[in-house]
Amino acid sequence: MKKSRIFLFAAIVLAGATSSALADASAQAAAFPIERTQGGTVTSNGQSPAEEEKENAFDNLLKTKWLTFQSSGWLQYAFPNQSSYVITSYSITSANDFPERDPKDWTLKGSNNGTDWTVLDSRQNESFDWRFQTKTYSFSNQTAYAYYRLELSNHSGSILQLSEVKLYDARQWPEPTKAQITASGENLPHEGKDKLNDGSSLTKWLTFQKSGWVTYRFDRPIALDGYALTSANDYPERDPAEWTLQASNDGKQWVTLDTRKGEQFRYRYQRTSYGVRSDAQYSYYKLNMKANGGNELQLAEIEFIPKDSPFQSILPSIEIRNLDANGNGKLFDQALPDAQEQIKLIILKLNEILYGHPNRMDVGPKKVVIFVKDEDGVAWAGGTPVEGQVTISSRHLKNVSNSGTPLRHEILGVLYHELTHLYQLDDDRYGQIGYMIEGMADAIRFKVGYHDRLAVRKGGTWKDGYGVTGNFFVWIDEHKRPGFLRELNQSLSEFDGVEWNESVFQQLTGSDVLSLWNEYQQSLPNP
Repeated sequence: MKKSRIFLFAAIVLAGATSSALADASAQAAAFPIERTQGGTVTSNGQSPAEEEKENAFDNLLKTKWLTFQSSGWLQYAFPNQSSYVITSYSITSANDFPERDPKDWTLKGSNNGTDWTVLDSRQNESFDWRFQTKTYSFSNQTAYAYYRLELSNHSGSILQLSEVKLYDARQWPEPTKAQITASGENLPHEGKDKLNDGSSLTKWLTFQKSGWVTYRFDRPIALDGYALTSANDYPERDPAEWTLQASNDGKQWVTLDTRKGEQFRYRYQRTSYGVRSDAQYSYYKLNMKANGGNELQLAEIEFIPKDSPFQSILPSIEIRNLDANGNGKLFDQALPDAQEQIKLIILKLNEILYGHPNRMDVGPKKVVIFVKDEDGVAWAGGTPVEGQVTISSRHLKNVSNSGTPLRHEILGVLYHELTHLYQLDDDRYGQIGYMIEGMADAIRFKVGYHDRLAVRKGGTWKDGYGVTGNFFVWIDEHKRPGFLRELNQSLSEFDGVEWNESVFQQLTGSDVLSLWNEYQQSLPNP
């Protein structure tokens, strides 16, 4: 559930065979330049009111802004640790109000001592057609500078403001890490090792053995933040119940990074993530697995989560405040002793689904606080653009525990839903299209398997929100248009100058939403 935010302003074959596959990365990543305003120092002239300071111009949050009480001014960015970069493009985003305050004329300069400046780009008579509009400008440059300065003047009046400035490197994000996958067996032609890394939980790898292994050989050494396994479509006894994760740099000498026993996947298509507490880089990673029962072993997906993923750049600081630790709140600590680790892995995954790449993100808090409180309800999200907050009811935890439902499973599902609220786009119209916002949050929970897709029955309308709408969105994403969840989220941007409407379904899929809903309903069993 989402409360109103209080904003600051206002893979497998016989041993030895191989297969190439992209490993846990978007094939589109190479198309994105690297944005460099991370952790640097911002300076400026003039005065700014509280909460509209110069740092807001480089915080990657469009809903904050920099304002100065004069018609012209400058912003200067110095990279951390005396670093320097070849910047060849930049963007400016207009702020929330009063177009006359927008930058009209400006000059971008570069320096390596903060005193001697080189003019890199100049613009005159620029205008922004809507609030929060982002305009990007490119220029020729082959010199790495440690400082960049924008000197700006407004359209009229005595106040100058903007929401955001971004500086883009001449280099692109590196191509996704590639891997060769080998395994102990597979069921060709439809249940081979390649299905482990095709991005779909609807396909699977199956081997006619109770035990088996899968090895990924990456094209360069990588260190892992974690890994994730997704259960397949049927027969829970085929799920892995115990395994070891090993790593190597020669494929001969192996180091054990993680061991699990007694694991269970409560639902089909459930993605369960595990942290890896090692900074060492390896070229090979191997999972040795044993099935829950029977003589077959299967998985839908294996994901490796690298420490150098582009999404690492958006991770917030995470704080957990259990305000009922001596009451029912202790159930949270008992069920999720690795809460910090799991919250980080959840944030990485939900944003991969919502955005595909961090360069597409214009929202996302710098800090996330998880509260556990003795209150009615289930959970809710709120806070500000800078600090996002999720509150979980300890009374709900007690009720779940009494029902026999695995509490860890429920908490992870709740976190996927509520943390999605801190990152999703909502057209700033929750009151009018709340069914879309709650539907998208539950779509993420369905996508990672913390709702039971196989339990959904016919009925309702596509605007019912939550699980009814959420599973519908996932069905479109997996059966009609891969990437639909990301595109639908983007269509809900409050920064594009367009008010969202349901014609988006027609534009994205070629079918209107009611036709899609009727087809989806036919795919479901009767109540």
